[in-house]
Parts: sequence; C-alpha cells; structure tokens
Amino acid sequence: MKTQNLVLRFIFTFTIGLASIALFMMIFSSCKKNEAPVTPGNLQLKANTSKQMLKSGTLVSVGGGTIALDAAKVEIKQIRIEENSGIDAQSQSGGQSGSKDDTYDAAEKSPGTKSGGAGDIMLTGPYLLNILNGAASIDQVMVLAGTYKKVDFEFFAGFENRGHSILLSGTFTNSKGVIIPFTITSDFAGTVELPIAGNGIQVRSGGTSTISVLFSVDNWLNKVDFNSAILSTGKININKAENPGLYRAFITELSKNIDIEN
Repeated sequence: MKTQNLVLRFIFTFTIGLASIALFMMIFSSCKKNEAPVTPGNLQLKANTSKQMLKSGTLVSVGGGTIALDAAKVEIKQIRIEENSGIDAQSQSGGQSGSKDDTYDAAEKSPGTKSGGAGDIMLTGPYLLNILNGAASIDQVMVLAGTYKKVDFEFFAGFENRGHSILLSGTFTNSKGVIIPFTITSDFAGTVELPIAGNGIQVRSGGTSTISVLFSVDNWLNKVDFNSAILSTGKININKAENPGLYRAFITELSKNIDIEN
C-alpha cells in the first residue's frame, strides 16, 4: 500500500511539473510573438568626384597647362563601415524594440556583406568604380539602425582595371597649345581610413541613408607638372617606372584628397 501511494505521489508531482513547463513555454512563446520585429535600415555607399566635376572633355588646370580626362577608374575592396553608437534597438517612435537577433539576421542576409564588430558592416568587393562623370554607386546594404562614424577601404590593383588600382587617361594641352595624350597608372594598395564629419551618419529603422566617398581627382593632379614630363612615343606615361618624380607627386596628393560626404 505504501509503495502504491509513493507511485501515485510521483505521478502526480511529475504531471504538475510537466504542466508548469508547458505553461511557461506558452507564456514565453506569447511574449516572443508580441515583440514587434525591428526593421533594419538601408545604407547606400557611393563614390564621387570633387565638386568640380571631371566630366569627359572638361578642362582642368594643372602644372604647365590644362588636362581633359577621358577615363578615371578606381578599384577598391574590403570596405568597412563602423557603427560606433551601439545598436539602436528602438523604433523611430521610441517604442519597445523587437528582437535584436531578428535584426542581426536580417542585416546579415544582405548580399555581399560580412559582419565586423557589433553593428559594423564589411563589404569585401572588389569594386571597380568609373568616377569620370561624377557619382558611381558602390553598394547598398541592409544595416542595423545606429550611427556610423567611419569608413575604411583598401585600394586594389585588380584584373578588371588592367592590373591597376587607379587608371587616369586623357590629353594634356601645354601653354603653347600642343595636345599630348597621357596615362597615369598606379598599383597603390594602401588602406584609407575616413572618419565621417560631425557626429557621423544616422541610419534609422526602415530608412535609407547615403555615404559618398569623395575622390578629388582634380586635386590629385594639380601638383603634377605635366610640362616637365618625359615623353615616350609622343605620350606622357606616369607610373613607378616612367616619370617617377611626377608619380610620387601624384601619390602624395592622392593620400591627402580623399574625403567623405554625407
């Protein structure tokens, strides 16, 4: 009889335990369902030339004359957009957020992206950008809401740009009116770190924000004295091997004249 009572007591206790677990799971599931999902934002990344747009045929003053570009190509990769505010997990109305995990999942599924730290975005590339006629789209990605304060990227000497990270070509007109074709090529592979001015750029849940990387090509060229260049078969070639002094002047100005617009 005692054994039977123990068995009945065990069955009763076990049944109550299972019921408690089931009730807890139902409450937890209901709470999860009541959480409104947080909508990620969109971040557009563009490349742009300086405000003096270098459209095809536009004359730009340089050392010893003027130039007109007919090609301006830059190749970059490993773009990292840093999120420095922490994850903004609130909706625009200030209401209760949804699941951070859901937000991470949605942002992570954006094509071509890899997660950096916290809400950072990594775009592996490479991206070949034709910046001759102004803005060129780099990518658009889904990101976590927050404030993005820094953009890093690497120049890349890729196959698509004939093995160069930078390729500029056009004509140089000297003070005597003589027109000479020129080409500048570089395999510069440096990393550029660009803080975003002010307090950075805010990406809101469900919104779209744009960052433009500003390549000031006219400033890259304005310290290059084309008039002193040594010609090869009637052309000016500027690279590591040909006119190396002018090439160094070009690279020095290049490193000074990359910026962010937002």
